Amino acid sequence: MRTAVCQDVSFHLEEVPSLCLVGESGAGKSTLARLLLGMEVPDSGRILFQGRVMGDKKHRRELKQFIQMIWQDPTVYLNPFYTVAELITEPMAIFGLGKAIFQKDRMMQLLDAVGLSGDISARQPGELSGGQCQRVAIARALAVNPRVLICDEALAGLDIPQQARILRLLLSLQQNMNLTCLFITHDLRAVSRLCPKMAILKAGKIIEAGDTRQLLHHPVHPYARQLIQSGDALDVDDRLS
Repeated sequence: MRTAVCQDVSFHLEEVPSLCLVGESGAGKSTLARLLLGMEVPDSGRILFQGRVMGDKKHRRELKQFIQMIWQDPTVYLNPFYTVAELITEPMAIFGLGKAIFQKDRMMQLLDAVGLSGDISARQPGELSGGQCQRVAIARALAVNPRVLICDEALAGLDIPQQARILRLLLSLQQNMNLTCLFITHDLRAVSRLCPKMAILKAGKIIEAGDTRQLLHHPVHPYARQLIQSGDALDVDDRLS
C-alpha cells in the first residue's frame, strides 16, 4: 500500500522574489524538493519550469543545470576526497561550461562571492568548518549559473552566528545574481527577510500561503498560528543585523 506524502500541493514561484516553504519534520518538504529536482516523478499532476514539464527526458539535462540544490548537511554530499577547487569546477566540466582556465577563474570568483579566500581551494571538506562547507556547497551550486536555488534546511546544524552569516550571504546573492530561492525549512526565524512569500505545509498539504510578514503577524489557520507561536519567528531581523 502506497502512502501519499504530498497531496494537492500547488504554488507558483516567481522569477526573482523567493518563497519559503515551512513545515515540521515529516510534512513532506524534502519529498517536494526531490520532485522539483526531477529526482522523483509525481503520481499525478505536473511540475513546470518555464513551461516545460519536469521529468521530461528531452529537457532533463538543461533543467538540472538551471535548478540547483543546497542540501541540509554539505559534509554528506561533498566528496571528501575532492579539493574545494575540484568540487566547484566539477559541475562546470559536467555541463561543458568553458575550458579549464575559465573554470579555474570562475571557481575563484565564486569563492570570493561566498566570502572564502582563494587559498582554501586546495583543502578538502574534512579540513573545513561546517559554515565553510556550506559556503563551498553554495559556490558549487552557483557554478553552473542556475536560475533557481533550492535550499533544503540549509541552516540546520549551524550555530546562530553561522546561520546569520549564511542568511546574509543568500540575501546578497539573491540581490546581486537575480537568483530565485525556494527556502525549505522548519525554522521560521530564517524567513522574514529572505523570502517575501511563504507557504506552510502540513501532512503534505499547503494549509496557508501568502505574504510572509502578513502571515507571520496574522496567521489564519490554527496550525499556522501554533507553528508561528512555537517557532519564535519574529526575531530574525536581530539575527541578521
